[in-house]
Amino acid sequence: MKYELYSGAGNDFVMVNNLTEKIPHGRQKELTVWLCNEKFPEIDGVIFADKPEMNGSSIRMNYFNRDGSFGAMCGNGARCVSMFAYKNGLIAYKEFNIEAVNDLYSAVIIDDVNVKIGFPEPKEVKTGIHITANFGEGEKKLNVSFVNVGSDHIVLFIDEEINKIALSCKHMDELDVNSAGRVLRFHDDFKPRGGNVNFAQVLPGGMIRLRTYERGVERETLACGTGIISTGIAAMLQKGISSPVKVQVQSGEVLTVEGDLKGGRITGLTLTGSARKIGAGEITDIPLELKA
Repeated sequence: MKYELYSGAGNDFVMVNNLTEKIPHGRQKELTVWLCNEKFPEIDGVIFADKPEMNGSSIRMNYFNRDGSFGAMCGNGARCVSMFAYKNGLIAYKEFNIEAVNDLYSAVIIDDVNVKIGFPEPKEVKTGIHITANFGEGEKKLNVSFVNVGSDHIVLFIDEEINKIALSCKHMDELDVNSAGRVLRFHDDFKPRGGNVNFAQVLPGGMIRLRTYERGVERETLACGTGIISTGIAAMLQKGISSPVKVQVQSGEVLTVEGDLKGGRITGLTLTGSARKIGAGEITDIPLELKA
């Protein structure tokens, strides 16, 4: 099986052209787990560029987290599959639609590195949610938001006094994201699906610093696209930050979230950032039962 490796702002994926490889959808989960365990221990997931199923779509993104979980949108993956499809000649034009988890997303290839993805209106947005959690020093109160842009996200700003006390943290670099993220990712208030967990901090000038614990990867990643756009939404609604919202992720890259806020609703959502090819190769020892 031929593959390429792509990085979306530090979120790294194995990319498979499934128009030629033809891995059945029923085998993609098992193949993902095998690839991540046997070949790519640092990769965040696997993306299969598949034949479109929806009207108006040019390519379908089947994204699996490294644990094999499926069914959530991946914003960085969407940029990567768009650039992968364009550079490999699967799509001949720079503006097109991709499909993922039964939704359509617009894609614009801006240049050799950057892609803008347009999102539908969020499926759910709740701000000012008061919960309690135990990070090892007893139950503490937190103020969080919940945003679903095709993937479930919990967002909390660590510079809010209530959150600062709960996390025993004054600055983003002091935060143990894996420990705190794991507690909130499985929090009773967000069962049964749980959520990705985004720790945000407003920097001087209005830029957002962001670190994310990703569900399905079950650790901190260097970037999470739907986490970035969810945090951008929370920043507009909670912090009064105007579009475009600049978000700096753990890889150091700054991505841009844009949207129109009217009457508490956000439309015209886009996420702009990089999608870089970082490797390629061929695997010759995949078990036959994972491909047939």
